[in-house]
Amino acid sequence: MNKLCKEYIREVKAMFPVKGKQERKYIKELSKDIEDYCEESNATTKEELYENYGNPIDVVGEYLSATDFSGVIKRLKTGKYIKLLIAVIIAVVLVLATMYCVILWEEHQMLVRQARFFAEM
Repeated sequence: MNKLCKEYIREVKAMFPVKGKQERKYIKELSKDIEDYCEESNATTKEELYENYGNPIDVVGEYLSATDFSGVIKRLKTGKYIKLLIAVIIAVVLVLATMYCVILWEEHQMLVRQARFFAEM
Protein backbone atom coordinates (compact mmCIF):
# COMPACT_ATOMS: atom_id res chain seq x y z
CA MET A 1 0.00 0.00 0.00
CA ASN A 2 1.46 3.34 -0.98
CA LYS A 3 1.75 6.42 1.17
CA LEU A 4 -1.19 8.16 -0.48
CA CYS A 5 -3.62 5.35 0.36
CA LYS A 6 -2.37 5.17 3.94
CA GLU A 7 -2.93 8.90 4.38
CA TYR A 8 -6.48 8.65 3.04
CA ILE A 9 -7.31 5.72 5.35
CA ARG A 10 -5.77 7.61 8.29
CA GLU A 11 -8.03 10.57 7.50
CA VAL A 12 -11.07 8.29 7.38
CA LYS A 13 -10.13 6.69 10.71
CA ALA A 14 -9.78 10.12 12.31
CA MET A 15 -13.34 11.04 11.35
CA PHE A 16 -15.01 8.16 13.19
CA PRO A 17 -16.50 9.29 16.52
CA VAL A 18 -16.04 5.81 18.03
CA LYS A 19 -14.14 2.79 16.78
CA GLY A 20 -15.87 -0.39 17.81
CA LYS A 21 -15.69 -3.82 16.27
CA GLN A 22 -18.04 -2.91 13.42
CA GLU A 23 -16.12 0.25 12.58
CA ARG A 24 -12.79 -1.55 12.55
CA LYS A 25 -14.26 -4.18 10.24
CA TYR A 26 -15.59 -1.47 7.91
CA ILE A 27 -12.23 0.35 7.88
CA LYS A 28 -10.43 -2.92 7.13
CA GLU A 29 -12.71 -3.66 4.17
CA LEU A 30 -12.44 -0.07 2.95
CA SER A 31 -8.65 -0.14 3.19
CA LYS A 32 -8.51 -3.36 1.14
CA ASP A 33 -10.76 -1.76 -1.46
CA ILE A 34 -8.67 1.42 -1.55
CA GLU A 35 -5.46 -0.59 -1.75
CA ASP A 36 -6.79 -2.51 -4.75
CA TYR A 37 -7.89 0.73 -6.40
CA CYS A 38 -4.49 2.33 -5.84
CA GLU A 39 -2.70 -0.67 -7.33
CA GLU A 40 -4.96 -0.85 -10.37
CA SER A 41 -5.19 2.85 -11.23
CA ASN A 42 -1.81 4.01 -9.89
CA ALA A 43 -3.40 6.93 -8.08
CA THR A 44 -0.97 9.79 -7.55
CA THR A 45 -3.11 12.41 -5.77
CA LYS A 46 -5.67 12.42 -3.00
CA GLU A 47 -8.10 14.14 -5.34
CA GLU A 48 -8.35 10.90 -7.33
CA LEU A 49 -9.31 9.07 -4.14
CA TYR A 50 -11.74 11.85 -3.21
CA GLU A 51 -13.39 11.57 -6.62
CA ASN A 52 -13.72 7.80 -6.40
CA TYR A 53 -14.58 7.36 -2.70
CA GLY A 54 -15.50 10.84 -1.52
CA ASN A 55 -14.12 13.02 1.25
CA PRO A 56 -13.38 11.18 4.53
CA ILE A 57 -16.27 13.05 6.17
CA ASP A 58 -18.63 11.80 3.47
CA VAL A 59 -17.37 8.22 3.81
CA VAL A 60 -17.96 8.23 7.57
CA GLY A 61 -21.31 9.98 7.13
CA GLU A 62 -22.48 7.29 4.71
CA TYR A 63 -21.36 4.59 7.12
CA LEU A 64 -23.15 6.18 10.06
CA SER A 65 -26.34 6.69 8.06
CA ALA A 66 -26.33 3.01 7.11
CA THR A 67 -25.80 1.75 10.66
CA ASP A 68 -27.80 1.91 13.88
CA PHE A 69 -27.09 5.44 15.07
CA SER A 70 -28.55 4.82 18.53
CA GLY A 71 -25.79 2.27 19.15
CA VAL A 72 -23.16 4.86 18.28
CA ILE A 73 -24.75 7.40 20.62
CA LYS A 74 -24.87 4.81 23.40
CA ARG A 75 -21.16 4.02 22.95
CA LEU A 76 -20.31 7.74 22.97
CA LYS A 77 -22.19 8.22 26.24
CA THR A 78 -20.57 5.13 27.74
CA GLY A 79 -17.15 6.41 26.69
CA LYS A 80 -17.89 9.77 28.27
CA TYR A 81 -18.77 8.16 31.60
CA ILE A 82 -15.72 5.91 31.51
CA LYS A 83 -13.45 8.91 30.88
CA LEU A 84 -15.11 10.78 33.74
CA LEU A 85 -14.66 7.79 36.06
CA ILE A 86 -10.99 7.49 35.14
CA ALA A 87 -10.48 11.22 35.76
CA VAL A 88 -12.10 10.95 39.19
CA ILE A 89 -10.00 7.91 40.10
CA ILE A 90 -6.81 9.70 39.04
CA ALA A 91 -7.79 12.78 41.06
CA VAL A 92 -8.51 10.69 44.16
CA VAL A 93 -5.20 8.83 43.82
CA LEU A 94 -3.32 12.10 43.46
CA VAL A 95 -5.00 13.57 46.55
CA LEU A 96 -4.31 10.43 48.59
CA ALA A 97 -0.69 10.28 47.42
CA THR A 98 -0.21 13.95 48.32
CA MET A 99 -1.72 13.41 51.78
CA TYR A 100 0.52 10.37 52.31
CA CYS A 101 3.61 12.35 51.31
CA VAL A 102 2.69 15.21 53.64
CA ILE A 103 2.20 12.80 56.54
CA LEU A 104 5.55 11.14 55.83
CA TRP A 105 7.25 14.54 55.63
CA GLU A 106 5.74 15.62 58.97
CA GLU A 107 6.86 12.37 60.60
CA HIS A 108 10.33 12.86 59.18
CA GLN A 109 10.48 16.40 60.56
CA MET A 110 9.34 15.13 63.96
CA LEU A 111 12.06 12.44 63.96
CA VAL A 112 14.68 15.04 63.01
CA ARG A 113 13.55 17.26 65.91
CA GLN A 114 13.65 14.29 68.30
CA ALA A 115 17.12 13.32 67.09
CA ARG A 116 18.36 16.88 67.73
CA PHE A 117 16.74 16.92 71.16
CA PHE A 118 18.31 13.64 72.23
CA ALA A 119 21.67 14.60 70.69
CA GLU A 120 21.76 17.75 72.83
CA MET A 121 21.15 15.79 76.00
